[in-house]
Parts: sequence; structure tokens; C-alpha cells
Amino acid sequence: MKKTLIILAHPDLTRSMANKKLKEEAEKNTDIIVHDIYKEYPNGKIDLEKELNLIKETGTLILQFPMQWFNCPSLLKEWIDTVFMAAHFTESGEKILANKKIGLAVTTGAPKEVYEGKLEGILAPFVLSIDYLNAKNIPIFSVHGVMPGKISETEIEENAKKYVEYLKNNIE
Repeated sequence: MKKTLIILAHPDLTRSMANKKLKEEAEKNTDIIVHDIYKEYPNGKIDLEKELNLIKETGTLILQFPMQWFNCPSLLKEWIDTVFMAAHFTESGEKILANKKIGLAVTTGAPKEVYEGKLEGILAPFVLSIDYLNAKNIPIFSVHGVMPGKISETEIEENAKKYVEYLKNNIE
């Protein structure tokens, strides 16, 4: 079984409540690699060869990020544009992401009610990209209302455990 690769894209993980806890719980599983692209690329320059080798070695790919104005953080967008393009349009014709499972794990500051019935629409460009790559979409994992004072440590811990279950259930 190949490992699951989490592309973690949080611009300031030190100030995060939920994403930091999700990362910590995921890292307890030896079948999961957490790749923090903001830590890896503080200058924003992505090492394409390194990224392609990393995704070649893994089975399931999860994009984990906090929603920012109904989108992903800018470095994740750059990562997707760079890596997905190169993984799909290789000189050899190999489609590196074809048939891999790809999922989204998002956190939002706003409560769930704000996103009720809308999250899938907001994330549609990601889902369409995964489809275009001939990859397999897996369900979206989401945690809402993660602003300080709106979510308790207990709720964050419960969601982190649910995240690990989500990952285990979707590993290739």
C-alpha cells in the first residue's frame, strides 16, 4: 500500500488551531506524509521535480487548507497550477495523477450554516480539476467555525480524530 500525501497549505500554521491539530493527528499514522508547502517554500518558489517525485511515490493525495475568501491560500493555487499541469502534460505522455485518489480537507472560520449546501459549489473548480486529471475524487472533509472563541479544544480534537478516520477510509 502506498502512503497518503497531505499537501498542507496554511500561511501561518503557528496561529492555527484546527489545521495544526489535524496535521498533528495525521502525522501519528506512518502511512501518511504531511508536506507543509509554506514551510517548504517560504519564498514561494516550488521545486517541481521534488513535488513530482513525491506524488509519484504516494497513492492518495489530500489538499488540506483553510478557506480564504472562498478559495485556497495563494501558494496552494501556485502549487496546483505548477504541479498538476506538469503531472498531466508530461513529455512521456504519462499522466502521473490519473487514477490516484485526490481529496480536499478544508477548514473555515465561518460556521457550517454559512456553507450549508454551498461548499461543493465553492470547491467545484478543485473537483473539476481532479476530474480533468482522470483522478478519483474522494469526499470533502470540512471543519467549520474554527475561529478562536467559536470552537472549543474538545471540538477540534474530535474533528482531528474524524480526520484520521477519513484518511484511513480513503487510503489507496
